[in-house]
Amino acid sequence: MCHNKKMKIFVTGATGFIGSHLTRRLNKLGYKVTAYVRKGSCLKYLPKKGIKIAYGDIKDADCLCKTVKGFDVVFHNAGLVSDWAKKDAFYQTNLEGTKNILKAIKNNNIKRLFVTSTTAVLGEENCLLAKNEDSPYRPRINYSFSSLFESGMNHYRISKMLAEKEAIKFCQKYHIDLTVIRPTWVYGPREFGAGPFSFCKAVLDGVPLLPIGKTNRFHVVYVEDLITAFVLALEKNLTGVNIFIIGSLKAPLLRQYLTLFCRNLNKKMPQTLPEIFFQPLGLSLEAIYKLFGIKQAPLLTRARIKMFYCNNIYDTSNACEKLNFSAATPLETEIKKTVRWWKLNKYL
Repeated sequence: MCHNKKMKIFVTGATGFIGSHLTRRLNKLGYKVTAYVRKGSCLKYLPKKGIKIAYGDIKDADCLCKTVKGFDVVFHNAGLVSDWAKKDAFYQTNLEGTKNILKAIKNNNIKRLFVTSTTAVLGEENCLLAKNEDSPYRPRINYSFSSLFESGMNHYRISKMLAEKEAIKFCQKYHIDLTVIRPTWVYGPREFGAGPFSFCKAVLDGVPLLPIGKTNRFHVVYVEDLITAFVLALEKNLTGVNIFIIGSLKAPLLRQYLTLFCRNLNKKMPQTLPEIFFQPLGLSLEAIYKLFGIKQAPLLTRARIKMFYCNNIYDTSNACEKLNFSAATPLETEIKKTVRWWKLNKYL
């Protein structure tokens, strides 16, 4: 497929996990890429040649509006992805940051936007039916003692849902071509916040018991496969609003997925117990960390525990049909590459 090499692409969140992989791939394909990064960000995972760096913050509307001038396409990846931050931080970054992007592209007459969302906007409660792009939004899960203190995961999911809705409404109103990419759980080299890295660290630290369901499926996607989906969507020149769930063809059993990480670490899989045993522990850890204002996330939270016992499955057929996308890399290969990268870079 031919690439429009003259196409100027602006990428927010370019130093992040997904953003850095996307920036590298677009650069490799010959696109003119500008990475929008915050001052003081670590640039070591960005290409050394062929890209431009623009400094700014998506929370700074004026700076964004000036910087985004003259681009053909904007990839909006910047976001706060966590289950451990203050409520305000999620909304300022995920919702207000997206509103700033929308205003900036309208003011600069840019007609193509990609927004990185998440399948989490559809909810992550136990659901045996695969959800698709038309499934209703269900971002809030009622965890124990939610009324006393809300789970950060709910703030994350709700802020991402509101940002997605805002983008869809805005782009329809101003005739901007919008592609919303909703990845399932993304993993791969440079992942530090989506679960596998924390799990591997816990295994290496000799944690004997961890929450791991025995029969639940957990939908994942390898980061390089996800980036392939972005590129396919870019090259299709889609018009109007398009939403795609991107994940592996079949959701693996969570147990199978985590066992492969253990195998690559040459460690035994930790023992597990039913969810009911872990939930009070997650709640207690969250309460203690909140009470003492600890910035680092606890290993276990109510949301993380719940997720590891839930069926988290999605229907990826829309991306297969419209983008000709398939997550081609075998699970074993992807996990081997991921663990090897962490080890080579001295993270594990």
